[in-house]
Amino acid sequence: MPVDVSGVLSTPVYAETLTVVHVAAGADAPTATATAAVQTAAGWHARVHPPAELAGVDLSYVDVVVLWGAAAAGRDVVAGRRPTVVVLDAAEVRAVLTRPARWAAELRRAADTNLLLVPAGLAERYTRWGPPVPLAHRPEGLPGDDAVTVLSAWTARAYAFGRRPAAQPAG
Repeated sequence: MPVDVSGVLSTPVYAETLTVVHVAAGADAPTATATAAVQTAAGWHARVHPPAELAGVDLSYVDVVVLWGAAAAGRDVVAGRRPTVVVLDAAEVRAVLTRPARWAAELRRAADTNLLLVPAGLAERYTRWGPPVPLAHRPEGLPGDDAVTVLSAWTARAYAFGRRPAAQPAG
């Protein structure tokens, strides 16, 4: 039975074939690679790059950038160029959202991040104080097919709500 993503998506964009760049290092790299493989098998175009390569990646063909963990730290490279999803673990969430200076820094970066995916239970905890960026549950069981489907739905949602309108021709 397919997983229900109707609670995530209110747009038909999930049916589109998206091009996704995953940026991951360290312990997140195998999960990102396996997730990209599942997305590619499902018809999307997904690739994985280490953070050091992100500056050299041509983002003009990319629909969404998924940054895995604080080590991916590519938002400064992507900044405003592509819809961006950041996937954090519990320790990273606490480091980013529990210190006032880091909360303020995250708030300044909010325009360049469409979604933070955090472990279950933490989204509600930080939503009470008005998070600096939209928060959602990081799917458990990655890179399992159902969890990747949910991650893909969040990615598609970030694309739908984060994409900028194409420039209109003069005339």
